[in-house]
Amino acid sequence: MLEDLLVKGLLVALEKFGIFEEDVDILLEKPRDRSHGDLSTNLAMVLGKRLGRKPRELAGEIAAGVDFPKAIVESVEIAGPGFINFRLAHSFQVKLLLNLLDPDGALKDIRTGGNKRINVEFISANPTGPLNVVSARAGAFGMTLVRLLDAIGYDSHAEYYVNDAGRQVKMLGLSLRAHYLQLSGETVEFPEDGYHGRYLEIMAQELMEQDTSAIAKAATAFDDESFQRVQAPPGNAEDWRKLPEDESVRNFAKFALMKILSWQRETCRRFGLRFETWYFESELHESKRIERALDRLEKMGALYQEDGATWFRATDFGDEKDRVVVRAEGIPTYFLADIAYHYHKFQRGFERAIDFWGPDHHGYIQRMAGAMEALGVPKDWLEIQILQQVTFLEGGRPIKMSKRAGQFVTMDSLIDEVGADVAKYLFLTRKPNSHLDFDLDLAKAQSNENPVFKVKYAHARICKLIHRAAEEGIEIGDVTDESLGRLPDEVEWNLVGELIRLPQVIVSAANAREPHRLTGYVFDVASLFNQFYQRKDRKILKGDRDITVARLHLCLMTRHVLRVVLDLIGVDAPEVLEVKV
Repeated sequence: MLEDLLVKGLLVALEKFGIFEEDVDILLEKPRDRSHGDLSTNLAMVLGKRLGRKPRELAGEIAAGVDFPKAIVESVEIAGPGFINFRLAHSFQVKLLLNLLDPDGALKDIRTGGNKRINVEFISANPTGPLNVVSARAGAFGMTLVRLLDAIGYDSHAEYYVNDAGRQVKMLGLSLRAHYLQLSGETVEFPEDGYHGRYLEIMAQELMEQDTSAIAKAATAFDDESFQRVQAPPGNAEDWRKLPEDESVRNFAKFALMKILSWQRETCRRFGLRFETWYFESELHESKRIERALDRLEKMGALYQEDGATWFRATDFGDEKDRVVVRAEGIPTYFLADIAYHYHKFQRGFERAIDFWGPDHHGYIQRMAGAMEALGVPKDWLEIQILQQVTFLEGGRPIKMSKRAGQFVTMDSLIDEVGADVAKYLFLTRKPNSHLDFDLDLAKAQSNENPVFKVKYAHARICKLIHRAAEEGIEIGDVTDESLGRLPDEVEWNLVGELIRLPQVIVSAANAREPHRLTGYVFDVASLFNQFYQRKDRKILKGDRDITVARLHLCLMTRHVLRVVLDLIGVDAPEVLEVKV
């Protein structure tokens, strides 16, 4: 990549100061003011204090010591308190730009992951109701990170964790059974802490009308390998109600799990999410993985007994206090199940695991990392990404997320309200660990104020322009260095300078686990294209034919970059964008 070339040149210049590669991290960024060049580093300001030198003077000496061919770096300049700015030769920028089109070029060169397997778990949901908007934000980040890791050469594996064991599942069965019995005319006491969602009332009503064959047919939707654990209970609701209460509740719960998981899977499909594995918590219990993880912790000396409970020595691994893994009554805690689950990820051969957790899980990070270390897993094997809350705004004011008030709280209702593309893009406009204000009015706006609309419209505008050129008999041909080299104006070269940043943006977004860098980048590309297009919109297809072809080739390269980024985000790149009046 371009950045690697510049870094190598700077390292050579630093050797005379006794600074070597292992002594410094060299960061290259685009200058805020494009007139200052194409890339910039604050290296001299970082090293000034260490070397006892004034940063600007040091910057001058470093700049004098770098030696790049003029065909690559046109000039090296000093700015401000000690920034070193690089201005790239146009011919070299064209070479980098064309390399983006080459199947064996820049986008292949960034595939340095060595096909290492990485597990990315980004939705961990209780199958007790429809997926909510928290899962939507996790889905947007997780799926984009999976694509980014694939793009840089890793073998990434998307995983969905189904919490289908424990008290909440029994409560689901009790709740559905109570709804069904009430509809059947029985007077039953609704369970305390039961699920009151309207979706359970609808499910109970459907059960009134479904016979055994209809229920069995619905279960066939889960015949694929990832869902072999999802099976319909035998018989129908009338059969289940006649069973002893515990067995009756289990059957109602089994049906509810099947039904809700079908909703959740369809919701994920609508949102553009795909998972290699749907991992069921119940499998941990049935396969004795929980007991085996407990035995291994015992053998590693990481447990002790106190007050009848079994405790994990979490404080030995930096946690604020030790944690119970088996309660006094002999019931494993959710923490122990989570330990067994993550240890099984390691046993499945993943060289790294990345989890997306909600904002209330900060305190969980250290104890889980400690448990993995106690089990003999490499210290940095597990990465945790915390997703902060989302506040939905309407009319500039926060709206209350309430089922009772009729406001949307589910992923499906969000998709219905603004569309999957808009939701995904806007979720990705901030870092995952930053709070996000999601403006519903902005999300629905069809103007350049809406960043999703702006980017999609730039793509559609290019498609329309290329079509118009064909209608006017302009032969565009293949993009070449000769044609792009004819671009005459600074506004066009500003766009070129942004387009060639694509490989570096993909690599940095993947390595930093920050998919939001993609939306910032593609927005800048669309903005620079609009500046170019709006300044030339009456002239691109007019005047000198060679210049016209050069500008059309720049449009084609811009379209290519937009498509690459939108594909990584999972957002459609339309050739025609209908504007609703």
